Amino acid sequence: MRFFIQRSVKNTYFTIFHIALIVGLIWHSSVHAQYPSLDWGLYHREEPLLSGHPGDYFHATGELMPFSGIGDFSHIKSALPKTLFHLYAHNDDVTNLMNHPPAILRLQSGIATHNKRAKHISSSIEFRVGAIHHPFILEEQVGTIENVEIYSHDKAIKDPFQLQRGLQFSVQKQGMLGTEKDGMLKVLHLYSQKRTIADSHSEWLPRVGIGNERPLETLHLGNTFTLHAGGANRIADNLYYDVEENCDKKIVPGFSSSISMHRGNIILSNSGLSGLGTISHAWGDASTLNGIAIDHQFGMSIGKMHPQATLDMLTRSSDARHNALTIENSNHSILMNLTSHGSLGIYNAKPKDRVHIGERLTLHAGGASIIGDNIYFDSIPKAIETGQSASLIFTKGNIQLANTSPVQANAQCSYQLNAVDEQSIRGIMIESNHGFCGIGTNQPRARLDVLAQSQDTNFPAFSIGTKSNEKYFTVTGKGHIGIGIEYPKHPLQVNGNVLIGNAWNDAPECDISGKRLIVDGAIITKEILVTTDSWADDVFESEYKLISIDSLERYITMHKHLPNMPTEHDIKSNGIHLANLNVALVRKIEELTLYVIDLKKDIQAMHKVMDTLPIHD
Repeated sequence: MRFFIQRSVKNTYFTIFHIALIVGLIWHSSVHAQYPSLDWGLYHREEPLLSGHPGDYFHATGELMPFSGIGDFSHIKSALPKTLFHLYAHNDDVTNLMNHPPAILRLQSGIATHNKRAKHISSSIEFRVGAIHHPFILEEQVGTIENVEIYSHDKAIKDPFQLQRGLQFSVQKQGMLGTEKDGMLKVLHLYSQKRTIADSHSEWLPRVGIGNERPLETLHLGNTFTLHAGGANRIADNLYYDVEENCDKKIVPGFSSSISMHRGNIILSNSGLSGLGTISHAWGDASTLNGIAIDHQFGMSIGKMHPQATLDMLTRSSDARHNALTIENSNHSILMNLTSHGSLGIYNAKPKDRVHIGERLTLHAGGASIIGDNIYFDSIPKAIETGQSASLIFTKGNIQLANTSPVQANAQCSYQLNAVDEQSIRGIMIESNHGFCGIGTNQPRARLDVLAQSQDTNFPAFSIGTKSNEKYFTVTGKGHIGIGIEYPKHPLQVNGNVLIGNAWNDAPECDISGKRLIVDGAIITKEILVTTDSWADDVFESEYKLISIDSLERYITMHKHLPNMPTEHDIKSNGIHLANLNVALVRKIEELTLYVIDLKKDIQAMHKVMDTLPIHD
């Protein structure tokens, strides 16, 4: 039913049409007998009251326009429509007997269906400009609010009850007519998502998308930017929280990052490059290594979840090529640089040691604490640039000063890290004019001048050895010299072969055997003491099997030497072992003694036989 009220003002006709809700009138008549009279209807006034409220439409627009309304405007004279179209419901029943609904504008598509859910037909509110009957200018749709269906990721769902439905806001694209389909831009989408909890309890979560037709989070802007309100409040890029699977997921393949706030804590984190599977860099993730956490109690951490200090930093790598902290001035000059390897550079962008100041000065803290000039440590000492290097080393209370001859940049420097005497309070002095080095004296008179502690038996005055503590040469404070001996007990103690003379014995025995004294010439001595671990007295044991004379004769005939005695070839090739030869000679003497005893017994037996012969008669 249409109802028209028309009036001419200043030769201008204002045509006003209103759609009267017949259902409302029928409802009004049906409840009239039960409730006090409700003067609902269609109302119109030509112009705003001169004494109208400052909020009247006239005062808001500055224009004179008609005012129409549907509702209860008759209970007092001043209650008149205040806008172009005004819905109004009044309830002054203090007894609460009148319980009618307020003014409602309802848009509904009446669709009959056999399914448990009605087929979706959009209802919308359109905002248009332009005259309806204008013959030349098209009217434009500048905005729309309509209800739409939002499909889930699984578009194969055919049950309409499972489809998500929401509200869509569209506006006209700039420079395009809104009457065309592609002239409208879908700006805002609203819908709700149902979450099923473990105990079969369900809750509904809001989803708002701006520039996104299928928002995955509480607020989803564009393609990847999301805002989450749940266990924690979070702003994220390419990240959303799947409420059904209770985990974080990426929206599209690639990197993701987020800033979350939870119980007073703030966490910034990001993830590596991966697919669309579950990721584990959300708030509360103990393995987050790429973000910033601000704890309300302990402080702020960079690269780790739980700070243990006001500022707690965990680097992403232990590689010296990656920086943990860099400070530079406005000219982009490095003032301080801390690498992930723990090296600090002051006015040095690429420190080569624990502390590197300027170009050449370094401080090292490792097996020893070292202040160096033009030297750094890369498992071995090396020069920073071509030239000489010098250092002052502190290790276990000891001090060592050392310098080098000129070397190439990054080449190994030729001095040791090993400390000198642990109890020494004296230093090492390297004289610059002649290169004389003094240990324990500041006036060295030789290439190496050592001032030892007299009668010191605990620490040597001079020692040459290897890193494995193998001593080559040692001189003690008592003047004892040890070759291959760390603590010599005699004026000269040698562990190994000793050669006296210019020539070397070509016998192989001299090459392969150890602990030998080799003399090229005669040895003059009053006595030689030879020690041995065995002797030949076992010949006189009862179980010793003495070879028979006949067997001995056959052996000598065949081999041309006695059994268990060196041959001429052996003597020429290997020399004579005095201890072994003396043992062998004593053995043969003892065997000959046994042969003589047996021969005596045979002679005595023969004499007894001869005494019985008649030759004596």
